[in-house]
Amino acid sequence: SVQAMADLPDVLDRVKALTEHPDFTLSNPNRCRSLVSAFAMNAAPFHAESGEGYEFLADVIAELDKLNPQISSRIASTLIQWRRYNEKRGSLMKAQLERLAEMKPISDDLFEVVSRGLK
Repeated sequence: SVQAMADLPDVLDRVKALTEHPDFTLSNPNRCRSLVSAFAMNAAPFHAESGEGYEFLADVIAELDKLNPQISSRIASTLIQWRRYNEKRGSLMKAQLERLAEMKPISDDLFEVVSRGLK
């Protein structure tokens, strides 16, 4: 989580590399939360204007939903705050929610959070 919270220009690349580390697995909720949730709390890289942070988070949520719907829905709640941000960032966050909503299959837990975020 320290690396995910770092104030460095390549934080997202570092976090992506850590997801490939042999000791990291999405099936371990604590490791998943400590890396992915910590990254989502790191405002500058998560809210990068390119939308890469949102896309990365949605990719992880999509994979995680197959393994642990409770954790995927909890992490997805980060994206439902899209109305609080400027139009550009908000629309990028909303686009990731829409992408998650179209997933087949999608867990009931994640569907509930994503649907609430899109209302």
